[in-house]
This record gives sequence, C-alpha cells and structure tokens, in this order.
Amino acid sequence: MHGARRFILLCLAALALTAGCTVGEAAFDPVEYNHGNLTVTVATGVPLVHADLQVTISALDGLAQREVFAEARYADFTAGPNRFAYAVDLPDGAYRCNLYLYDGQQRRAAVIQELSVHGAAGHA
Repeated sequence: MHGARRFILLCLAALALTAGCTVGEAAFDPVEYNHGNLTVTVATGVPLVHADLQVTISALDGLAQREVFAEARYADFTAGPNRFAYAVDLPDGAYRCNLYLYDGQQRRAAVIQELSVHGAAGHA
C-alpha cells in the first residue's frame, strides 16, 4: 500500500512541476481586450523566423464552451516581448483563450488563460 501512495505522490509532484503553462524559451503575458481589440504578448528568449502563433477563444457558459474566434498566423519574433493585435468583437462574459507558439514542429509555448470582458474591456 505504501508503494501505491508513493507512486501517487510522485505523479502529483510531476504534474505540479509540468503544469506551468509554458514550454521552451517563450512565455505568454496575460491577454488584454479593449473595445474590439485583443492583444497577445509573447516574450521569446531568441529571435524566431516564420513561427506559428495560434489563438483560439471560447465563450464559457457554465460547464459548456463554444469557440468564437480562431486564428493562426506566421510571424517573425524578436528576442524579448512581441505584441500582436486581433480584431474580435467579444460581448460581456467569460472566455477561455488557448495560445500556442510553434517554431517549425517544436512547440515553444502554450497557455490557457481565462478572460473576463465587462464594458468592452477585459483582462486575463
């Protein structure tokens, strides 16, 4: 029985260490929404050429979610913070933002952020 507990604790510790939302040499800042403009900021440790930035937004309704926006774009990134704007109309409510950054086949960063929009402005 002690072996099973030890295994469970080890699995929980591994999950806690890997659940940090970012992978690789890049990290997403909290998304910002203001009057129809969503701003995504991602900081990279090194320049990236022709990297794939994917943004998906889902509206939350209780336990259900419905995709309301999705876009993937190729972009060049400088080392440091890079800001990208998206025109998207989000009514007041709760949203989930899935953000991914790929450099070729390698995922550099991934994060899921909650976004609350009230009065045409919102923050993660």
